[in-house]
Amino acid sequence: MRITRRKSAALAISAACGLPFSVQAEPSVTVYGKLYPQITNYSLSRGTAAGTSVSTLVSPVTATPQSLSGTVVESSNSYIGFRGSEKIGDGLTAMFQLEASIGIDTGAQSSPDIFFSRETFVGLEGGLGEIKMGKLDTVYKSLGDTLSFGGVSSGNFVSGSNIMSKNGFGTNSAHRFHERPANTVMYTTPEVSGFQGLLGYSFGEIPDDRSRGNIISAGITYKAGPWYVALANEQHENFYGASRNLPAALRNITGGTGAGFIRVPGTSSKDTATRATAQYQFTSNTRAELNLVRMKLAESGGAVGRFKSYTHNAWLLTAEHKMNAWAVVGSYGQASAGECELVGAGNCNTDGLNASMLSMGVFYTLSKRTQLYSLFSRMRNGHSANYSNAGDAQPPGVGQNLTQLALGISHRF
Repeated sequence: MRITRRKSAALAISAACGLPFSVQAEPSVTVYGKLYPQITNYSLSRGTAAGTSVSTLVSPVTATPQSLSGTVVESSNSYIGFRGSEKIGDGLTAMFQLEASIGIDTGAQSSPDIFFSRETFVGLEGGLGEIKMGKLDTVYKSLGDTLSFGGVSSGNFVSGSNIMSKNGFGTNSAHRFHERPANTVMYTTPEVSGFQGLLGYSFGEIPDDRSRGNIISAGITYKAGPWYVALANEQHENFYGASRNLPAALRNITGGTGAGFIRVPGTSSKDTATRATAQYQFTSNTRAELNLVRMKLAESGGAVGRFKSYTHNAWLLTAEHKMNAWAVVGSYGQASAGECELVGAGNCNTDGLNASMLSMGVFYTLSKRTQLYSLFSRMRNGHSANYSNAGDAQPPGVGQNLTQLALGISHRF
């Protein structure tokens, strides 16, 4: 039986990872990946002075954040994966994918407790559409911000999700809308006249609270000629994304802000995000994309003076132009300060929760699979905000600006 180089690679990697691998008579298995380590220089500046009045949703600043700088080597979302398919017959195909993040700068797994931390699933595809089960990007995440910085924006400081998919208070990711949840079922319709629908549901799997931790995400896309248009919505059920990032006096939970938090009896939360995306291909070398976002964190049933809601908008404009072996990409986005409300109280302010992010990238193609690149980004926070696009760099404190410059190499296989 003939074993190809690709099958040999799969066998060697599977053995190293302690994974089973067998060569069938007619297998369809692909080993693939992308590695993009980079050297990043960063600097933190400004910062809100201790004692400065800040938003109601932010704890008082007791120490002025220090200005500092440093240099790190990071690998963002470098990954390796295995995917395969089997034609069952009658137009039906079975498929699978196993994908793992690799810290190419250290050789360690990005998630020590989860080897296949990226999209990992099994599914079926046929005339009625496609269904997948496993660990998957939500529909909301996959349909927006599709104009990538040279294919290296995932997990990187130039990713538009840093300004579009987060909120400006707290550091807990519970109020983020850029998810790849486990226990997900996703259905994609066939494409009809350029339109395609997607629906996903993720189970929280919390035995004593079945309504907690569930995600429903849905969207529709339209592709025709130079246009790509998408509309997506996502809802997080009882994530308590706001309370897990608020000062203790405003929370509707007890027991801390980690995964084991306890919600106050009689309360509930529903966090939602809606995003519209439009991309236009001007020429074969030039394209641009606009993303418009509205996010709302809402909790009900709380006592007087506790958190009730926070709503804000964000947008991101990205453009790309290619010139032979060169490519230039730039983006600019803003997040508004928004509006907030407390139960039975009218003194909730969002002063200084706004932010902006400017990013640029230059890429030089060495071959079909290898490129050199340079990236720049500046995150500017309002005096109450702490939006962060830091990878291995020191994250900003309240009101700090973060500037980053990187040089890297990308290789895919």
